[in-house]
Amino acid sequence: MKPLYIPDTKGLDAALIMFRASLENKNCSFLFIEGESDEKFWYSRIEEKKCCIVFLGSFSENNKRQTGKTAVIKNIRTLNNSKINGFLGIIDNDFDGLRCLPRENNTCVTDTHDLETLLLNSATVFRGLLAEFGNSQLIADFEKRIQKNIQEYLIELALPFAQIEWLKQHLQSSLELKDLHKNNMILIPDKWCLNQTELHTIASAKGIDITSSLSQQLLKKTDYINPWMLCNGHTMIDILSIGFQKGALGNNNRATSDNISSYIRGAIDKIELHQTELCESIFNWQSNHSQYQVLI
Repeated sequence: MKPLYIPDTKGLDAALIMFRASLENKNCSFLFIEGESDEKFWYSRIEEKKCCIVFLGSFSENNKRQTGKTAVIKNIRTLNNSKINGFLGIIDNDFDGLRCLPRENNTCVTDTHDLETLLLNSATVFRGLLAEFGNSQLIADFEKRIQKNIQEYLIELALPFAQIEWLKQHLQSSLELKDLHKNNMILIPDKWCLNQTELHTIASAKGIDITSSLSQQLLKKTDYINPWMLCNGHTMIDILSIGFQKGALGNNNRATSDNISSYIRGAIDKIELHQTELCESIFNWQSNHSQYQVLI
C-alpha cells in the first residue's frame, strides 16, 4: 500500500475516515513515522494490505511533507482527541526517556537513541557493515593498536559529541551545534581519533562551558547512562564514513553516509528486529487493537 499524503492537519480526521470508507481499507491501520529514512526502513516490514504510512503536507511550505518527531507527535495528539482508532506513531527516543518526558498514547519509541543506533547496536549488522565497506587487514591492525573492537571504539568517538548535545539540551537548547564531528580539527580523519580539547574549546566558544559546575554535574550523570541511549546514530554513521574512506578502516569512496545508512536498514534480521523493545511495543499495541495490524 502506497503512503497516504494529506494536505494538512485540519483535514486529517476526514481524510482517514474517507480512506477507510472503501471495503478493502476498512480495517487499515495508519502509521506515522519521522521521515524518509524511516519510511525506507518500515515500508517493507509492515503488513502491505493492512497498514498505510501517512504523511502530511504543508501548502504554506511549497507542499513539502511535514516530517520529524514534532510532526508525528502533533498528528498523534490530534488523533488521540478524535474518534478515530487504529493509528500508531513510531519515534526516536532521543533524550526523551532519559529526561523522563511524557509520551503521547499510541506512540512507540526506539530502544536506543534512534533507529540508526538500534541498527548499529546489532553485532550481526555491525559485523556485516565492516565486511561490506572496510578493509579486513586495516581493521585488524587498528583494533590491535587500540586494544578494542571497532564497535566499542565508535561509541568512544561518538560519546563526547553526545555529551555536548546532552549539555545543550539542559542549558541552551536553541544553540546550533550540529556537525562538530565533521570539523577536521576535532575528529582527525586520517588518524580517526578525537581531539577532545579542541571539541571543548569550540563548544565553549559556541556557548557550552564544559568546565562550569553545572556542566560537570550533568556530565557526571552520563557516566551511568547506556551510551547507546546518548549517541546520535547519524553522527555515528558520519564518523564511520570517515573511518572507511580516510584510511583507518579502508579507502572506500563508496562508504558514504547515505550508503552506510542504506546498508544497515536492510541488514537486520527479522527475528532480531522483532525481539527489540520497539517491536515488542508495536506487537503489544496490535494486541490492544486486534482489528488492526502494523508488522508482518
